[in-house]
Parts: sequence; structure tokens; C-alpha cells
Amino acid sequence: MNKINKVAIFGMGKSGKAAVELAKKMNQDLYAVNKGAVDSWYTSEKMESLIEACSCHSEEDFAGHFHKMDEIVLSPGIPLTHPALKSAVEKGVPILSEIEYAYRETKQIPVIAITGTNGKTTTTTMIAEALKKAGKKVFCGGNIGVPYCELPLKGESVDYAVIEVSSFQLETIHEFHPHIGLILNIFPNHSERYDAVHDYAKAKFRLLQNMTKDDHLILGLENPYLDDIQDHPASKDYFQKGELPKSFRETFSFKEAKVRGEHNEANFYACYKVLEILGIPNLRQLFEEFINEFAGVAHRLEYVLTYNGLSVYNDAKSTNTLATTTAIKAFDESSEALYLILGGKLRNENDKVLPDILPFKSKITRIFTIGDVTKRLAEELGKDFKVTEAGDLQTVFKIAKEEGLKGHLVFSPAFPSFDQFKNYVDRGEKFKSWAKAEFSL
Repeated sequence: MNKINKVAIFGMGKSGKAAVELAKKMNQDLYAVNKGAVDSWYTSEKMESLIEACSCHSEEDFAGHFHKMDEIVLSPGIPLTHPALKSAVEKGVPILSEIEYAYRETKQIPVIAITGTNGKTTTTTMIAEALKKAGKKVFCGGNIGVPYCELPLKGESVDYAVIEVSSFQLETIHEFHPHIGLILNIFPNHSERYDAVHDYAKAKFRLLQNMTKDDHLILGLENPYLDDIQDHPASKDYFQKGELPKSFRETFSFKEAKVRGEHNEANFYACYKVLEILGIPNLRQLFEEFINEFAGVAHRLEYVLTYNGLSVYNDAKSTNTLATTTAIKAFDESSEALYLILGGKLRNENDKVLPDILPFKSKITRIFTIGDVTKRLAEELGKDFKVTEAGDLQTVFKIAKEEGLKGHLVFSPAFPSFDQFKNYVDRGEKFKSWAKAEFSL
């Protein structure tokens, strides 16, 4: 009789709950652990359909039991240095991510894994959608929002698992082995977890630990630590945003692409290299069609619709001016009018948009302001830009339709969403819904 492992799953986010389901499917002796008293999260996290309350524990109460487990599945938001894990770490209890937990049950399915600081979700989605267009059956998950554990839970047979992985998830892999690995870039990030950017990069580089000479790496050159992995035996392809190979630029046109900007062209290139490595047939024709069809990732400069010469884009995930200026730059090569929708909840009284937006004065035709900062933004920007105080998104759409605006209408708010919406997803979904309603789509 096979031993039933004692497994503690620590953290009841999406991935943790999916791991609970998988542990149940495998008949493991299961303990669900989360922050706070059980009665404070058991119902709110909708655990009733997953596990009995008697198998749920607070992290405080379970701290003295982690070392008794055969393994611990750790939420990516919880570091290995968490005080509750101290005795388990000292005893050498295996601690693994949900990514590892799922991979062990699906090793027969080739993995394409994507990491980096920026562009992970877009590139992951591109690869999955392009493979589907090529007729392949694909699972797309990981850090993108769909737990990897859903693949073994469904028991589906697929050609490829396309998995977005974060540095946090990679800290606790053991056997996870991509056939193709992508590290798009490394920029300073997650200073709350890593003392130095190099430590963050090293966590990303754990993607390579089980890859061999028979595997492939696609590496962006926006990464100051590439020398660390130059001797790895996997085959390597490098790319540089803004300086993509001449052969690629001459083969494919981006004039009809719905997603814009140098960063997205680089993402397309990385996606293309994956399909090339996999030997996808008729790739030139298929990929040109794909470039023209791909609408982007929800709420990240996502193409929504075109109405009488006005193209509408949803960049609702933008909560700072860096994201907004990236969106503006995506339209550098367009000679059409650019209408920008800005606004949301004020973070603090020192928030200023003008210094970052002013360099684009000649590019921006008009700015619509919405939300709590409607008037404040109009006063700040009014001397340098044509500004309309709309107040809300529906008013923007009415004005755009009544005035017959033509060009690009880009919602890249640069502020948090909590004045008028639950979160950026709610903001983006309502933006799309109201746009389609106003323009009768």
C-alpha cells in the first residue's frame, strides 16, 4: 500500500486552493493553512466545497506542525523565511511551489515557461494563442492567473503547457523542467523580497536548473546578469527590443497589428522563436495573420474596437505615469490623433502627472480627465494640453461619438481605480462594456 503523504498547503489564494483540490484527488493527508483564524477566511475564501473546516488551520496554530509534514506547498507570496516555516526549514522538509506540485503530475507534457520583469503575461498569452492557431492543444496557466494545478485536475491531454512563472514561484521548484525557457528582461523589482537586483535575477535563473543541452533558451538582452548563464548548455537565442533581427523585420509587417509598440514587437519576436523551435509548419503565413489578429491581454493596452475611424484601447491596468508613457510611446509611429483618458483615485497630495506627460505634448491631441482627480488634473495639465473634464468614462464616449473623433482613444489612467471601481479589472471590464454599448457593438 502506497504511503499517503502528509502535505500542508500554506496560503489559500487561487494557486493554494487549486493545490488543495489536487491533494484531495491524490488522496493525500491534507492540511490547509492560511493567515488568521479559520473562521475569518473559511467562508470568505469559499473553502466549503474544497475541504472540511477541521482540516483548516491558522498559520499561528500550525507553526508547530509544519516540521511534521512530508512536504509543504507554498503560496508564492509567502517567503521561505516566514517565521512559521523555521522548524520545517531546519529539518529539511521539502517545500515546493504550486508550479512544482502540478509539474510532478504532468511531466509527460512539454513545458514552455516564460519569466522576466515585464511582458510575461502578454508573451505567455501570445505563445498560447499562436499555438492554438497552429492547431495545437494548449494549457495556458501559472502566474498568469490560472493555477497550473488545473491541468492535472482536469486530466486533459494537451500538446504543450505554456506556463508563466514568477521569481517567487521559481524559488521553490525542484524537478520543474521547461523544454523552452524564456527570460524576457530583468529590471529592479520586488525589493520587499530581495536585498539586491542580482538576487532577484538569480531567482529568475532557477528556471534553467533542470534544462539540458536538448532544451532551448530565448533571452532578452535587457538583462545585466546574462553572464551568469552564458555557459549553460541549452541552445540560446538572444533578442533586443528596438533592434530585432533584420530578417524578422523584413519578413513581418506590424502596420495592421492591433497591439502596438516596440515592446510588443519584441514580445511577438519571442513568440515567433518558440514556434520556429517547435517546427510549426507554414509559419510565415500563419504568424503574419497572427500579428494582425492578436488583440492583446485584457487591460494591458488591449484593443477594444474601431468606430468610424476611432480605435479604442483599454490600458486600465495603468496605475502610474510610467505605464501611461509606455502606452503613449506605443503610438509613436502613428500620425493619427491621440486622445488620452487620465484619472482615478489620488494617492497623495504630491502626485504630479505633468513632468512625465509633458515630453509628449506634440503627440497628445487632447486629454479627458475622470474620477476623483478630474478637476485637479485639468488644472495641472490645462496650460500645456487641451483638456476636457469628463468626470466619468461614459461621458468620454458620448463626447467622442458626438464630436466624431477619429484616431486613437487610449484609456491609460495613471491612477488607482478605487474611486469609481472595485479594482483595475472592474475598471477595464466596465470600460469595454460601456464603449461597446455607446458605439453599438
